[in-house]
Amino acid sequence: MPNPKIGLEIHGYLAMPETRQKLFCLDKIDPNAQPNTNICPICTAQPGCKPMLPNKEAVDKIIAIASMLNCKINKRLLFQRKHYSWPDLPSGYQRTISGAYSTPVGENGSFLNIGIRECHLEEDPAKWDPLTGCIDYNRSGYPLVEIVTEPDFTSALEVREWLKKLMTTLSYIKAIDKDAGIKADINVSIPPRYQRVEIKNVNSFKSIVKAIEYELQRQKTAQQKKEKIFQETRAWDDKKGITIKMREKETVADYMFIPDPDLPIIKLTDDYIERITKTLPEKPAQKIKKFIKKGIPRIDAEILASEIVLAELFEKVAQEIDPLLAAKWLRRELMRVVHYNKLDLENILIDEKHLIQLLKLVETKKITDTTAQKILEKLILQPFDVNEYVKKEGLLKVEKEEDLEKFCRQAISENPQAVEDYKAGEEKALNFIIGQVMRKTKATADPNKVKSLLKKLIK
Repeated sequence: MPNPKIGLEIHGYLAMPETRQKLFCLDKIDPNAQPNTNICPICTAQPGCKPMLPNKEAVDKIIAIASMLNCKINKRLLFQRKHYSWPDLPSGYQRTISGAYSTPVGENGSFLNIGIRECHLEEDPAKWDPLTGCIDYNRSGYPLVEIVTEPDFTSALEVREWLKKLMTTLSYIKAIDKDAGIKADINVSIPPRYQRVEIKNVNSFKSIVKAIEYELQRQKTAQQKKEKIFQETRAWDDKKGITIKMREKETVADYMFIPDPDLPIIKLTDDYIERITKTLPEKPAQKIKKFIKKGIPRIDAEILASEIVLAELFEKVAQEIDPLLAAKWLRRELMRVVHYNKLDLENILIDEKHLIQLLKLVETKKITDTTAQKILEKLILQPFDVNEYVKKEGLLKVEKEEDLEKFCRQAISENPQAVEDYKAGEEKALNFIIGQVMRKTKATADPNKVKSLLKKLIK
């Protein structure tokens, strides 16, 4: 039995940290602004107001995205008017580098065995509330990327995993505004006729998966009942968990694409494209392969590669520290401390120099894991010389048995009840005494050695 065919049209807001400006005007991008405060005659389509040349930062970003998706970069960018009537579109058309007479910024790409048909730049409409009829034009003109895949997916779970990896890859170049999320139009068809049904504006990974699963089942049930499946556009009702018919599927002709007479053709040179592409980082999939070759388990390698800051930090540390030890501490301990402090990796102050100092002390067993964990908790908030700190605070591991025995005897004499309880068979009483020794040594003693020594001393 042939597989279903599933394709995506993914829309995301471009991250614009340099200009924080819209695509065709100078109004600020600010999702938290009061309604209709970041607007001008251009983005509200007042008569006679023509667009400015497109924001260069947005053009650079779209070229970088297309390159990360292994697309062919076209050198002739033509904005078109895509006509349709909707309350959030004041001009009656959307400016986009797609359509009947245009070539996308990138095309014929591939990402993790899924074909990328095209990748292009367009402007966002305004925000319309159908319940109140109110329109907020702040969003009108935000730069959007649209990534169109081939119908190469065969299941909802495959889509979910692919999307997660796509977002990780695009995060390496800070391409998408992660706070704004993504939306997707989903095309679903099943054999044998493969009538394409489009599901519009699904706005979360969870909803995308549910919408695909529902639509596959709906079409299978229709076939079993010998009902006709129409080529149409449907909406996803998140509360009911169903798709609902909106209209018959539009064709390209329905949008009446024409080249925008107010915007010139943009011609890109090879040098311009190369200046952008040569600065792009290695992709997460490549880093995962490199990490696995170092002996890192796949699950750890995938987590280390999930954020570029973590991946690059690991690569620097692993040059001087055993890769397995470095992976353990970055993947588990560093991320534990970051999450506990409710920080992002980009906000922490630790660098590879101090982390290498810390892990060398762990690797050579000069400090205990507990001591290292406590130092790490301080390091992410305020960098300092780890070697000097350990020396100043007296945190080197207690190695001499006579020193360790002194602390053990003190703990035994100070806790007679716990000693008697342990002699009576309560194992947790011994753990209490171990804790007292660890406190006396500032956690610089090996807990296993302490336990062994205490058992010898308590008779």
